[in-house]
Amino acid sequence: MDIFFEKIHGAENDFIIMDARNPDFPLREVKKRIPMLCNRRSGIGADGVLFLASSRKADYNMIYHNADGSEASMCGNGARCLARFAERLGFPSKVRFHAGGLLYSAEIEKESISIRFPMKPKPEPLVIDGEKWVVVQTGTEHVVRISAEHAGGDYEMMLRRGREVRYNQEIFPTGTNVNFAYVIDDDTVGLTTYERGVENLTRACGTGAIATAIARHYLETESGKQPAGTESRQIRVLCPGGEIQVSCDIRHDRKSTSYKNIILHGPAVFVFRGSFPL
Repeated sequence: MDIFFEKIHGAENDFIIMDARNPDFPLREVKKRIPMLCNRRSGIGADGVLFLASSRKADYNMIYHNADGSEASMCGNGARCLARFAERLGFPSKVRFHAGGLLYSAEIEKESISIRFPMKPKPEPLVIDGEKWVVVQTGTEHVVRISAEHAGGDYEMMLRRGREVRYNQEIFPTGTNVNFAYVIDDDTVGLTTYERGVENLTRACGTGAIATAIARHYLETESGKQPAGTESRQIRVLCPGGEIQVSCDIRHDRKSTSYKNIILHGPAVFVFRGSFPL
C-alpha cells in the first residue's frame, strides 16, 4: 500500500508528517521505517516524523519520533508544522492538541504559528567540566550554555561538545538536548542545538529556543540584573535556519523566579507532498 505524507519545515527544522486518524493506518509498521524515511541520502530526509492521531478530548493527538526512530514527548518546531498540516486538512485556525500527556494549543496564521506551552519550567544551574550550564525542562530535556561571544561558527566544536554532554550518562542517564547560545543584545540570542535522537546539530530547535530564552533570563536574575515583580518578556532566537520568538510571563521575588504562559512563535512552511510504498 502507499502511505501519503507531507514535508513541512519550521526554520529549516524539517519533518515528515502523516495523517494517522484512520484506524486502518499501519502506524506500527510505519514507525519501523522512520530511520530509513529520515535518511537524507536514501530516504525522504528529515529531522523527525510526526503523526496526527485522533483524540477524544482535543482536536488531535501529536505523536513525534526523532530521526533515529526514538519517540519524544514534545517537539516545538514539529508542533508548529503539525498545526500547519492540520490546517491543510481542514482543521480550524485555533486548535488544542495532546503531546506527551499534556494539553497544548496552537494559533495558525498565514506565515507563522504560535504554540502555547502548559508547563512552568524551573531552571537549575549545572557545572560540567568547569563550564556553567542551565538545565531546563520544556516538554523534553535541555541543557543550555550561554556565552558572551559568538561561537556559532565553530561547527566542529559544537558537534564534538554536544555529543560529549548528550552522552554524559552520569549527569544525564537518558541523554539530553544540548544548546549553544550567545548573547546578541538584550532581547536577542543566537542558538545552535545538538538534538538527541537526531544525533547532530540541527538548523533550529523550538523547545531549545524556549530553554535558551528562560536560561538567559535566569542568568540575568542570578547576576542581580532583574528587579522583583512581574514582567512579560519576548526573546528573539536566531537559529541557523531562521528566527523563532519566545514570549512568557515572569514572576520574580526574593525566593524564586517562575515562568508561565510560554508561547513559541515562528514559521511553518509546506515543502512538498508525496507517498512511499509500505
